[in-house]
Amino acid sequence: MNDSRRWHKPALWLILSLIAASCMEFYVAKVWSAGQPPYFSDLYAPWWGAHEFLLHGRNPYTPAVAREIQTAIYGAPLGTADRGGPAELAGGFAYPLHAAFLLGPTVRLSFSSAQILFLCLSIAITLGSPLLWLRAFHLPVPPLRVLTFALLTLGSFPALQGIRLQNLSLIAAGLLAAALVLLATGHLTLAGVLFAASTFKPQFTLLVVPWLACWTVRDWRRRQSLAWSFGGSMLVLIGVGEWLLPGWIGSFLRVVRAYRQYTFGRSLLDVWFTPRIGPFVATGLLVIVFALCWQHRCQPANSPGFFVATSLMLAATLVTIPTLAPHTQLLLLPGFLCLYRYCGALWKSKGLARLLLVAVWLLLAWPWAAAAALTLTAAFVPVRGLLPWWELPLYTSPLLPLTVLSTLVCVIRLQPWQAEPDLHLR
Repeated sequence: MNDSRRWHKPALWLILSLIAASCMEFYVAKVWSAGQPPYFSDLYAPWWGAHEFLLHGRNPYTPAVAREIQTAIYGAPLGTADRGGPAELAGGFAYPLHAAFLLGPTVRLSFSSAQILFLCLSIAITLGSPLLWLRAFHLPVPPLRVLTFALLTLGSFPALQGIRLQNLSLIAAGLLAAALVLLATGHLTLAGVLFAASTFKPQFTLLVVPWLACWTVRDWRRRQSLAWSFGGSMLVLIGVGEWLLPGWIGSFLRVVRAYRQYTFGRSLLDVWFTPRIGPFVATGLLVIVFALCWQHRCQPANSPGFFVATSLMLAATLVTIPTLAPHTQLLLLPGFLCLYRYCGALWKSKGLARLLLVAVWLLLAWPWAAAAALTLTAAFVPVRGLLPWWELPLYTSPLLPLTVLSTLVCVIRLQPWQAEPDLHLR
């Protein structure tokens, strides 16, 4: 009887994850993306910029390249009446130059072939990310549960939005996960190379790099290979870019400033506390986060304390960087694993920690529940009748990162891994 129950519960969760992923895919494909330009793709801008730079030696940060991208996606250039203004660069190549090197193998392909390659790679990375984070956390999980985690990750709105938009956030999140696995398994040199590669999305590494620098300096003799490999890789990437396109850093910074203006470049804290007060709140929050993580810089990379601290850094990154795009919330995945692992300790602590834990799971479940409701409703009404409700599954999106961050603060203060000192040695 006990064996049967142990088998039935994971199987039930697996079935529920399949249903949830299917409903979310229906919502993303039929409701959320309705009315989107037929050729819209977040991949086209970096791909075309890399194509023109690597094959024809053109500066990908110029308005001319931006206009070509706008014409391909929207059918006509944007901001024609705003010559020299931010709108002239809207939708253009807005990555560090080494993103072009990452896309180098695709520039001789047609864009449709590059899209297929990206689709296969992004699905593989998204499915594999939970396994990588579990490996980095040294968290033993039965195979059926790993499959459930993978399906829930792939079937989440952030992942499906990233796949639908063909956004490179999925690749960056996968590189960070792989780098943390290498760090946890003692391959510091390779980890440094992957951390450097992931900086093509610099906002994702905004806090992780300083945190790892503090961790490395704490035991320089054993950890210096991480610093040398990361620093050397960055010098190569920046130096080769400067050799091929002198002054690219200044061009990139100009595009970044324009990007903040032609998009809603606001952080969650700017939304909650206004753009005037938000930066001050962010500064105070980062001081608190680094203070909480400071004592864990002496711990090895395969320890629970280090993993929780790194997860806290990633959650703080998501709260403070100037973007509200849900696909960036893939950075919360290690934080969810921490809360899954220590939910018992948080529940026993009662008070605020228990309340935050319940809030996290409710906020996380809401998009799937709302997508399921819309999918069920589609059996009785035309899909166009659902379009006024397209925001329903997204209502909790602005709340989730801050709630996860607050709950991880409770975890790092409780330090529940102290009760299981041998966990990091498994």
